[in-house]
Amino acid sequence: MLSWTPQHTCNTRPILFVPGWISVIEGWLDLLGALIPTRPIFYLETREKQSALIPKAQMKAENFSILRLAEDLVEVWRQIGFTPGEADLFGSSMGSNAILEALKHGKLPARSAFLIGPNSEFFYPWWSWVILSMPTNVYPALRSFVLWYLRNFRVDARAEPEQYQRYTRTLNAAHPLRLKLSAIAIKHYSVWDSLASIQAPVGFAYATTDILHGEDSILSMVNALPKGHAIKCASNTYMHTAGVTKELDLFLSQIIG
Repeated sequence: MLSWTPQHTCNTRPILFVPGWISVIEGWLDLLGALIPTRPIFYLETREKQSALIPKAQMKAENFSILRLAEDLVEVWRQIGFTPGEADLFGSSMGSNAILEALKHGKLPARSAFLIGPNSEFFYPWWSWVILSMPTNVYPALRSFVLWYLRNFRVDARAEPEQYQRYTRTLNAAHPLRLKLSAIAIKHYSVWDSLASIQAPVGFAYATTDILHGEDSILSMVNALPKGHAIKCASNTYMHTAGVTKELDLFLSQIIG
């Protein structure tokens, strides 16, 4: 985990920041650069990433599930020493799903959550099972095929070239075994169980051009929550830049007021 504290005293709440699946911090530098001067930031890299210290005996699929990631968030909250309602959460993609699972039934007592593109489930094309059955030493050779598939079928590379570039960076940096175990662990995940038990205000940032995460499923999640808020943004790329602090600050001002 990385953390930063503003040089000058401020009265804003800390943010626990949980990035998406196998993401790299370089994709968030613009947004982090805008957040760090204004509030304490705790940036947590989830366990499928290269930075996580995991004993070899624990390298099993069940230890990379979203429910397990949610348990990590609850433990990190406790270790930081946050009191109930003291901090806000910020998540993206699978990090958003880990946050949602941690918020269910009040397990993680955050004041609020601002989420970019959580998934209602994870779509797997038929050929992915062939890849997952292969030894991990062949994964580097398959990377070009996966990127071709993302570019042509899962990402609007013409409207969102930066989104495709982010996936290129993350796949190039991914730990092959952890990538495989994580993909196996989340294949049957569904967000809907106990979703309505989340009592904290949750903002769902989405973009109509973001094919991968799906506008309809985002709006269904908003409607399932007692305090869900739909936050429409210009693009997936925009949601990864300093610009999205405008939507974040507006959301936080609304839940305070």
